[in-house]
Amino acid sequence: MSSKTIATLVLIVLLAAGATAGAFFADRSQPKEPQEQQENLQQEENTDDSENPSEEDGDKQQLAEEFAKEKEEYYLLLANPDNPLPEDWTVETQTVQGDFEMDSRVAQAAKEMIEAAANDGVELMVCSAYRSIEKQTTLFDNMKQDYLNQGMSEEEAYNKTAEAIAIPGTSEHQTGLATDIVTPSHQTLDPEFADTDAGKWLNEHAHEYGFILRYPEDKQDITKIMYESWHFRFVGKTHAKLMKESGMCLEEYLAQEVPEGYTGAADPYDEPQQASGNSEQEPSDEQNEGEDQSENQDESQNSEENAPQEPRE
Repeated sequence: MSSKTIATLVLIVLLAAGATAGAFFADRSQPKEPQEQQENLQQEENTDDSENPSEEDGDKQQLAEEFAKEKEEYYLLLANPDNPLPEDWTVETQTVQGDFEMDSRVAQAAKEMIEAAANDGVELMVCSAYRSIEKQTTLFDNMKQDYLNQGMSEEEAYNKTAEAIAIPGTSEHQTGLATDIVTPSHQTLDPEFADTDAGKWLNEHAHEYGFILRYPEDKQDITKIMYESWHFRFVGKTHAKLMKESGMCLEEYLAQEVPEGYTGAADPYDEPQQASGNSEQEPSDEQNEGEDQSENQDESQNSEENAPQEPRE
């Protein structure tokens, strides 16, 4: 190979090397590709999200705080063997039907429910409502004595009684928020009440007035009370609606941080407010008092002394 040929090859190699080096440095000087920029932006957004909670998380936290406050309200009071009432417990009551009384703050809701059922041709008969601790103690002791007479031990009689009658100091009847309901054609406190027109009406409509079936058939292991198709408890319309939809008993419902579907304590059945010029005038206190007295006179025949059956829980 001649020296001229060798020189030519060396020149070609040098030119190729120079071109490669130029392309390399030119590539490094170019701005980043859009994909790489997008990846960097995504990383920055993720960092911002981790530092700033989402709006949804904030809303859930706010609802959790509101529900925690709701649990302190009187209408969500939990009375059971694990949550006894204070020894000095008292409640202001108001007549609901006959001689039966409930917490004055919920009595109107109970009367509205009874009236609505009557408008549908269904008669709801209250057979027990508020009870003093003395009344509850008498009921408990009488049933326990019956079991003792059957040959049970003191412990056996006590435990058996506690399945049907709340231990004094733990009864919902003492809160004034609960009522036992039957109907003239079925005045026995038994599961079959659920199959009556009254039982079916309550199952369908009680939550619309803020009441729940307190001791469902499949919740005895939680409530520690036997199934009571006649025992209804006021919890407020919002909570009654959500409990009805979820199938939860009160113990389960209160154990949640935020119930599913809970958006606040507002009445879910509230109608849109009318303009002030078209709104109906609210009845006066005197009118309400007169209506209450009239209702009490009409319902006096349903007194506790004439109750169809000694109530249990």
